[in-house]
Amino acid sequence: MSTLAVAAFCVLLLVPLSLSPVSEFLAALRKDRRLSEPPLDDSARLLFLVPAHDEEQMIAACVRSLLEMDYPVENRAVVVVADNCSDCTADLADAAGALCLRRKDEEHPGKPHALAWALRQLPVENWDACVVVDADTTVDPDFARALASRQPLDSKCVQAYFDVSNEDESWLTRLGSLLARVRYERHYPLKQAAGLNCPLTGNGMCIGTGLLVEEGWPAFSLTENWELYARYTADGVPIEYERRARLYSYEASALSQASTQRKRWLAGRMWVVRHFARSLLGSRKIGVHQKVDAFSELTALSPILHLAAAAGVAAVAALALPGHLGVAIAVASLSTLLPITVKSLAVLRTHPRRWRLAGSLLLLPGYALWRVFTAVATVETFRQGRWVKTERV
Repeated sequence: MSTLAVAAFCVLLLVPLSLSPVSEFLAALRKDRRLSEPPLDDSARLLFLVPAHDEEQMIAACVRSLLEMDYPVENRAVVVVADNCSDCTADLADAAGALCLRRKDEEHPGKPHALAWALRQLPVENWDACVVVDADTTVDPDFARALASRQPLDSKCVQAYFDVSNEDESWLTRLGSLLARVRYERHYPLKQAAGLNCPLTGNGMCIGTGLLVEEGWPAFSLTENWELYARYTADGVPIEYERRARLYSYEASALSQASTQRKRWLAGRMWVVRHFARSLLGSRKIGVHQKVDAFSELTALSPILHLAAAAGVAAVAALALPGHLGVAIAVASLSTLLPITVKSLAVLRTHPRRWRLAGSLLLLPGYALWRVFTAVATVETFRQGRWVKTERV
């Protein structure tokens, strides 16, 4: 009986680990059209919204990069939302050339509430799309033109290529950059080619104003990007990916900084799964492939937690189950790591500083253990449901 119980436990743990590879396989089967890149455009009317809470270190550089884009002035506006700031963020945004809206509402802090408030102050209907850019971000000169190439934009979303600006600061930022390259150079292009929605990642989200005028800002959870992805996917709204629209943001360079982010991200996805799984799987506006893919995206562990979970299941199966059964479950568990491993190796092979990055990968076991402890601590973040700003060093 104990053997059967252990086997059943291992198999149950394999189910969530296997969802992502299954989704990858279905996407590969549906890859029936080549990725086409429309020519860069500058005719779409784009409203850039920059939510900022005490971002005096980086807000000026963010605003300057947006204002210096190769894009007609009459077709873009840059608006900073200084949300409950106690520093010079608003003054620096003004000085850099942005329109700055100052918000004071300590009972409803955080990015989603700031964006919802700002959209109520602005003539959103005058624009084709609203682009959300975090305050610690800079963009390429062609950022706007690349997004505009995906028009008409009013009834769709587009996710930009979200990279790391401080890649070489520490081993942790190098790992963050690796995962960004895997996501935006390998993962998202496959989804785009398969006609599947690409997840929104919070920074570089381009949202058609037809959606915002009709519904307002609809997402107020800890991870508004995952809530938007679930809502819009269930409603049949297309979410495309534009790899030429590149922006670069600050990555946490120390574990003390990263802890807050990781707990919030995991707690936010737990909330979205809890509240949207039924509407997503029951939607009549999307097909089975999109449902499987979206559900796998929402329930998938991060690559590091996936590594820890797969290794844990394999170890338990190999040590506690007899003969071929234990070996089979261990092999099945480790095989779920194949897609992310292949993609990571492909990125590593072409990386300009591959050996330095490879050295950072040696720290993966310790980092995975830290992520497990962080995931356990996420229970408190999920219970509180409160946004906490990531500290800078």
